[in-house]
Amino acid sequence: MFKKVFITLLALLTLNLTVFASTPLDRGTTLIVRILSSTNSKSGTTPTAMVEEDVRNKNGTVVIKKGTLVELQVNREKAKGCGRPGTLFVNCISTRAVDNQYIVLNGELKTEGNDKRGLAIGLGVGLGVTFLPFVGFAFLAIKGEQATIQPNTLISNVFVMNDYLIEE
Repeated sequence: MFKKVFITLLALLTLNLTVFASTPLDRGTTLIVRILSSTNSKSGTTPTAMVEEDVRNKNGTVVIKKGTLVELQVNREKAKGCGRPGTLFVNCISTRAVDNQYIVLNGELKTEGNDKRGLAIGLGVGLGVTFLPFVGFAFLAIKGEQATIQPNTLISNVFVMNDYLIEE
């Protein structure tokens, strides 16, 4: 009987010690992500990104180190006719904590190329109706500009999606 109580008490104490050895990373903690390489709405490359500054919890403990790579998802829309611009949506998916734990993120950057709708429609319809009926409508094929993200672009509204316990 004494052995069972002693073993149970010992097991409970070791469980409690593991809780004290971990530090919390709360949902909603913000971080800044720096995009390291360029991309545009026409190319199929996914840029690389990293955490810009050390992320600390409420206790001041570093839970995500500066320079940790961030996984991105890029959705593209190419520039189209009638002057419609290209669009890029960059979503921050995840990163790793100091204990190599997978941390789910939520944050995005949207950028758009220059819109040329006014130019395309104005020339296409204006010249098509007045001077050059068949050639004027060819101006409707004018595309907008591609969206571009330059290196060193910052995404500042990135949040941790869940609560985590980070092992020290």
